[in-house]
Amino acid sequence: MFIKRTHHASPVFKTETSMLKRFALAPVAALLLSTLANAQATQPASESQPGESTPPRLTIEQCVAMALDKNFDLRIQRIDTESAVNTLEIARAEYDPSFSANANRSYSRSDLYGAGNASGTHETDASVSVSQKIITGATLQLGYAASRRDYSGPSSSTPVFDPAWGSGLTLRVTQPLLKNFGSTVNKATIERARLSIDRSNYDLKSTVLSTIRSVEDAYYNLDFVRARLEVRKFSLEVAQKLLEENKMRRQVGTATNLDVLQAEVGVATAQRDIIVAQKAVNDAEDALLSLINPFQFEAAIGPLAVSKIDDVSVSFARSYKLARDNSPSLASTRLAIKQSEIDLAVAKRNRLPQLDLVGAAGYDATRGTFGRAFNQTLSQDDHDWSVGATLTYPWGRRRERANLANAKASLDSLQVGYEQLDQNVLVQVRTAVRSVQTSDEGVRITTLATKLSEQQYELEKARYDQGLSTFRRVQEAKEDYDTARLAEIDARVNLRLALAELARLETTSLNRYNVQLGE
Repeated sequence: MFIKRTHHASPVFKTETSMLKRFALAPVAALLLSTLANAQATQPASESQPGESTPPRLTIEQCVAMALDKNFDLRIQRIDTESAVNTLEIARAEYDPSFSANANRSYSRSDLYGAGNASGTHETDASVSVSQKIITGATLQLGYAASRRDYSGPSSSTPVFDPAWGSGLTLRVTQPLLKNFGSTVNKATIERARLSIDRSNYDLKSTVLSTIRSVEDAYYNLDFVRARLEVRKFSLEVAQKLLEENKMRRQVGTATNLDVLQAEVGVATAQRDIIVAQKAVNDAEDALLSLINPFQFEAAIGPLAVSKIDDVSVSFARSYKLARDNSPSLASTRLAIKQSEIDLAVAKRNRLPQLDLVGAAGYDATRGTFGRAFNQTLSQDDHDWSVGATLTYPWGRRRERANLANAKASLDSLQVGYEQLDQNVLVQVRTAVRSVQTSDEGVRITTLATKLSEQQYELEKARYDQGLSTFRRVQEAKEDYDTARLAEIDARVNLRLALAELARLETTSLNRYNVQLGE
């Protein structure tokens, strides 16, 4: 879009008004030249100095590859994924067998009847056991115990075996019947951990897509500011050329001091614009380096390889289907809903009272030697068994009811959040498709505008050379031309960024840069 300028008649430079303009511009030009001289003295040089080798061309594919290898966010996400794997191992470890051993020695003395009839017993016990939890919630424990008892006291109270060796083999089973019963409850921790790994992988995918998008932003922005710097340099060359021409015209009497002064202001303004543009280039280079080569800000970035976009064709239906089918955020939220459904099932089961069935069976024997006691145990002649139940009922069950209410609320919240996220994907795709279409049209219009502005500038310059126009009009035409060139560059960058955003939503940028994510 152009703003049409209204031109006035050529001023008569010998009038009082012309003299006031001349004296008003003189200090402005001096101030600009002085400021620019100081700024250039402190400005770091980013261009290659004579004798220095030019850095190799840098492609967007190379930048993406380096960023995926060194980006901080990705490194953090990889660590989080490894932590999720460790969490699954922790959950599975609950069903690993556990071994325990115990040894104890004690002494007891009793003087039941007095008169020096005290008796004493030295007892040594040792036991080993292996326990295993199974998926129904039951705990199995197999244990073996051995003991020795030495008696000292009146002979009338001496036991049959002194010392007495005991040996026993016992199997004990504890099975919850209400609370904590069933595979759903007891596999919940493992299933949640497994889903967490899948969610971490989707989060990693999302981080990769965001990293690619950030690299594309930084890369194309650097290309934009470099192109803008070239426009500013070209503008300075034109301004310097106009200044030289005006000086020559003044010598032959076809230009005034005001024309020369205006040209000097134009040169100073162009130099100022170059300094600002150079700073933008340096900032953009740092932004790209922070993504692809952290802490190496002294590295030089060579020419960029930005290909031309020939044809743009987008379809909302296709883009929305790709985005909805492959969105890592939607997939991660679906898994979060599954986790919440598991939590709800556990909360429903665990609101019941705790009723445990406890059963035990074993073989034991007592003999005068350990060998005889052990053999008697293996012969299975002496045995015992027991069956019982334990009921625990929390008064009021406030915790159980609150846990169930929280589980329901969490599931409802995730389901509503999923609907919101689904709508956000729809809106984002619609916006991205429109941005691509608008930017593509913007490139076409600004390209035409640049050509027209160039022709207008050349025409105004030719009229000025023939004495049919003023230098002010030439400067305005030149400014219009510069503005049109910058608008065209900006439109092309906006198109690339719009395509990059659409590719991020579709997740097709993974295929473009050949990024493979391991399961």
